Order: sequence, then structure tokens, then C-alpha cells
Amino acid sequence: MLTKLRKTPVVIAAAAALALTACGGDAAPAEGETTQLTIGLIPIVDVAPVYLGIQEGYFEEEGIELEPVLAAGGAAIVPAVTSNSYQIGFSNNVSLIIGVSKGLPLQMVAPGVGISPDNRSSNPDAGYCSVITSADSPIQSTADLSGRTIAVNTLNNIGDVTIKAALESEGIDPSTVNFTELPFPDMPAAVEQNRIDAAWACEPFVTRLMDNGGRVILDNYAKTDPNLSVASYFAADQWAQQNPEVLAAFKRAMDKSMKYAAENPDAVRGVLTDYTSIDADAANRIGLPAFPDDFNEASLEKLIQYSEEQGLLGEPVTVQQLIADQ
Repeated sequence: MLTKLRKTPVVIAAAAALALTACGGDAAPAEGETTQLTIGLIPIVDVAPVYLGIQEGYFEEEGIELEPVLAAGGAAIVPAVTSNSYQIGFSNNVSLIIGVSKGLPLQMVAPGVGISPDNRSSNPDAGYCSVITSADSPIQSTADLSGRTIAVNTLNNIGDVTIKAALESEGIDPSTVNFTELPFPDMPAAVEQNRIDAAWACEPFVTRLMDNGGRVILDNYAKTDPNLSVASYFAADQWAQQNPEVLAAFKRAMDKSMKYAAENPDAVRGVLTDYTSIDADAANRIGLPAFPDDFNEASLEKLIQYSEEQGLLGEPVTVQQLIADQ
């Protein structure tokens, strides 16, 4: 049985992360015993299936005691997983693509979240994740973003990569736009107080900004791929190889959790108040993403292409390298 891990996030340099700590064996827990796993998550709507799966007992049924730990973004979660501080993590797919290209031993083990034309914000002008500015901002169009600063939750992730790709598709030089890091929960106040020119926010913070008069300037996800594969759950190669039965149990529980979330949007809205700062009223009005039951490989290919074009990759990466058991 795997040992209990501390609850606080640990940020470890990527170079050191390559030396993985061995943990556990490949045996499933005996009947009546549980395997304790720590999972690194982000406090946004995307990870609601994990909390629902815990509530519904899907992980317990598989002999897993799952401990969620919240972090600012996938760029912080990746090194924590490769160092075995977390056994499973949630990350935007661009961070995973970049990590694998630079030699980090990672594998996607379950689809996380995506978008589709049917999954948009409750506000018809906004996408599930969008670049939003304040009501009194002089920014009126994407062209006005030149020379401006956009906040993203972490740099070199799916936010700024797809924003740059979307701007380029409109003939705007993305190098003229500045990007800065800011946690999602801090974005609404920063936009409303004009401390930043615009924020790339995701639900529930899109609705919070729109409630206060925010204006959408760019729906970067839909602009780059209307069926974008946004994020995945992942593990370190060594841990996955040493614990195949535990990983298989996690995948089964995660699959049930994703299906439950997709079929029960009211349950998704209901669980949000447990791990985000959103209140129940706002939770009932926000847009929800898609909770896919399989990887969208064509969309992953696009993200690899965007990342390569923007000079973010080390070695070339293929979809087959990214997904476990490919």
C-alpha cells in the first residue's frame, strides 16, 4: 500500500524532477485496504468530476483514497507529479506537451476537459475561457490588444499559446501583446480596477467578470479549434509503470466520474462551492465545459503544432508519446 503523502504543494525544479522517487509496487490493495493518492488540481470548473467521483464513491469502490490539493496551474503541478509529491495531476495539454518535449517523463492517463460548440458560457458573447476587459476599457477589438498586457494563470500554457494562435489567424502580430501571470481568482478584481488591460479567464470567473460589466474581446479556444482538447489527467512514467493496477483503478473511477459529470450538470454546479470561491447563485449560471470520455487526438495535434510554431518545444513530440498505452 502506498504511503500517505503530505498535503501541501511542493514546487520543485524541472531538472530535479527528472530523478523520480520510487513509490509502491504493482499490486492492487487487498480487500478492505485503500491506496492513498494525492491529485494536483486547479480551482476551476474543469476538475468538478474529481470531486463528484469522490462524493459518489467511485474512487472508494476502486480501493483509492483520493486527496485533492489545489495549485495555481498545470505548470506548477507538472514538477510536483514528476517528483512524486502528487501521483496524479491535472494540467492543460500545452504544459504537458512542452514538458514531454523537454524530457519530462509524463503520460496522459485520462481525458480532462474540452470544449464543443454546445459548451459555452451562459453569456452568448463569451466562450468557456475568454479574454475579457473592463466595461470602461478602451480595448474594443483584438486589434486593440497590441501593446497591451493580458493576464493568464501561468505562462506558456494553453491560454497564451491559443491566444497567440488566434491573434495570428486574424493578422495580428502576437509579439506585440504582453502576458503576465495571475491566479484565476485574482483576475476579476485586477480587471475591474484596471490593474491589467485584460484577463484570460475561465469559468466561473468569466461569469463573475461579465456580471460586473466585463466585455469579451477574444474567444481564443473556439477561434483555434471549436472542439479543443483543453486538459488531461496525467502521471509520471515511473510511477505508472510501478503501479499499473492502481493506475487502472484510477482510470476506471475517473471514467465513471467524467460520465457522471457529463450527464448531471446540476451536480457539477452544486459541487463548485466546495472547492472554488464561487457562490451558489453564480454556480447556477456559469457555462460548463465538455467532459469527454476519450482523447481528441486531432485537437492534440493542433496544440503540438501551435507550441512548435511558437518555439516552446525541445524535441519533437507525437500524440503517441503523450497518451498512455499508445
